[in-house]
Order: sequence, then C-alpha cells, then structure tokens
Amino acid sequence: MDILHCDLDAFYASVEQRDNPDLRGKPVIIGALPGSRGVVATCSYEARKYGVHSAMPVSTAFKLCPEGIFIKPNIPKYIAVSEKVFSILEEYTPLIEKISVDEAFLNVEGCHTLFGSSLEIALEIKKRVKEEIGLTISIGIADNKFLAKLASSLSKPDGLLMFTPDMVQKLLPTLPVQKIWGIGPNTVKSLNNIGIYTIEDLLKTEKNILNRILGSNTDFILQLAEGKDTRPVEPYQGAKSVSQEITLPIDINNMEEINKILLRLSIKVGERLRGEKLQAKTITLKLRFSDFTTLNRSQTLDEPVDKNLVIFEIAHSLLKKINIKGKKIRLIGIKTSNLVGNIAEQPNLFDFKADNLDQTVDELKARFPSAKIMPASLLKYDNIK
Repeated sequence: MDILHCDLDAFYASVEQRDNPDLRGKPVIIGALPGSRGVVATCSYEARKYGVHSAMPVSTAFKLCPEGIFIKPNIPKYIAVSEKVFSILEEYTPLIEKISVDEAFLNVEGCHTLFGSSLEIALEIKKRVKEEIGLTISIGIADNKFLAKLASSLSKPDGLLMFTPDMVQKLLPTLPVQKIWGIGPNTVKSLNNIGIYTIEDLLKTEKNILNRILGSNTDFILQLAEGKDTRPVEPYQGAKSVSQEITLPIDINNMEEINKILLRLSIKVGERLRGEKLQAKTITLKLRFSDFTTLNRSQTLDEPVDKNLVIFEIAHSLLKKINIKGKKIRLIGIKTSNLVGNIAEQPNLFDFKADNLDQTVDELKARFPSAKIMPASLLKYDNIK
C-alpha cells in the first residue's frame, strides 16, 4: 500500500486556533460574516457539532451556532502555512498530486529504502506537521487514491488509517453511498429514493437502473464501489484559474461603489496569484444583475500579469464596455485564467510604476494577519473574502 492521502484538519479554522489560543476549543467559523449573503468556507470541529459545514449560507450557520466565532479568511496567511506543509511532504517523494491548499495524494512506492514503510512515512509526516507547523493532519494509506482518501476521511480528525484488503471486503460494502468519490447530495437523494443506501445496495442494483441516475459515470462509480481505482498520482500541474466574486448585500447601480468593489476583488485575486506564484494572461469580468441575468466579458493579454492595479484596469475597461444603465448588480466577480508560472519581470502595460508594493503588502498581511492593509476607501469592503 503505497498511496497516501494527506488532509489537514479544518485547515483555515485550525490555523486561526493555532495563532490565537483564545479560539481553541471554541466553534470557529471561517467565511462570510453574519448579516451577509456569503457562505462558510470551513469551520472547526467544535462548530461542526452544531451542524455547520462548508458551503453553508452564513445565515444558516449563525442560526445553528449563534455563539460561533465568525472570522474572515486570511488567504495569504493560509497559503504561506500550506507552503510549509507541502515543503515537508516534498521531502519524502516527488510524486505529489496537490488537490488543494490543504490536501494531497502521495505515491511513496520508491521511497521505502530511504524512509521506511508507508506507515512509517505517514507517522513521520504527522509528527513533523504537528511539531513544525503546529497543526494536525489526517492520513489514509491504501493501494489506490479512492481508498486512501476514504481512509483519511474515516479517521478524522488527527487520524491515521490503512485501508487493508480485508476492509475492502468487510467494511467498504457497509458504508453509505455518499462515501463514494463523485456521488454528491443530489445523487444520494436519487439513490435513496430507490432504496440504495449503502455501497452493498449499489452493487446489488441492476446496471440499467443505475444508468438512469449515474449516467456516464456508472462504470467508474461501480469500480470504486468494488474498491478499485486505476488513476495514478499525478504531480500537481497548477491551478487552471484564480477567481474572486461577491454577492452583494443589496443590489447596486452606483458606478463609484461598483469600481471600489472591483478594486477590492482585483487586490484579492492578485494576492492569490502571487501566493501561488502564478500570473494570468486572461482576465474575465462577471456581472449578475438583479434579474439573475449573468454576463461574462474577457480580455486576453500578450503578456501575463499578477499586479493588483493591472488586473483592476483591465476589469474596469471591460466594465466600461457593458451597458448597465437602468440595471442593478447583484454579483461582481473577477476570474483570471490562462495561467503561467511567475516570471521575474512584468511588462508595464499601463502608465504606472509596476514595483514590489503588492509583494510587500502580501508579506505584511501574512506576518500581521489582524492588520488591515488596503486603500482607506476600501475599508467598507473588507468583508470580501
């Protein structure tokens, strides 16, 4: 068993609890603040006891857990912590498939001579992440990616589990169907409606019936249900896009307000690009109006960018080409795509000095997470995550 699935426990919330001892043992909810239309990014295990979970509307989270401590995400800080964790993982194998800032698959097949068995490697990783980073990480070990991910999820928090062949035969069939990779809440409801609750139920159901619900994914899901997964661990190739958007608390059509929000979004996107050491050649502006009509307008550049003001100027130029007269805007977003690795020099596309100010601000935010470093005119929009 040479595949490891490493997953930091309640990552954003755990970082905040690590950095602020007063938060430890309390229900910490990372995401939008109460009173907004935003959602929960993640939450501590103390908050999960109240039924709070990621992607839940923050209004619902507040109803379930009014005593929760709601904190806005500090993406630069989390990325900096993530990089430290991944630097530990990279010491054990080059075959790392990064799923997100807090989750990865490792193939340690060729590493046993240097570092010992898969179990010994996993134990060493857990120890180092705890001692050097101050966080807990759950690790699943198995013959394939599906079973390794399943093992880590079953052992959370701060767990370690090897999914053995015996467990494939005895435990896997008893698990609920939602434990299968790729089966979401809506599919679970459809399966439950026809009496399929466990993986064993799924395997006993005729394929033509499953096809009506699972469609083209039927064969793949049935393969996973048998504990089989032939997908290799593929080293991380980088994000395909970096985006930021906000659903506004009230619909607006004031251009000054729109431009301020656009600048705030540009700063957030720029921070994330630089945090991932990426630059973008395509900038997309997204607008959703009060009638839920959505428009996307894009511009592709000759040279990649990652500077806040460059991103803003391009998004602003796209905005000026859209007729919003008489319309109110419900959502504003910026997406950067066509990404490339960061390069040393960035061409000056506009007539202002492209210096290291953005990078300096990023470093200050990571060092002083409670500080508010932004143009004073944007303090009103500090709730944009």
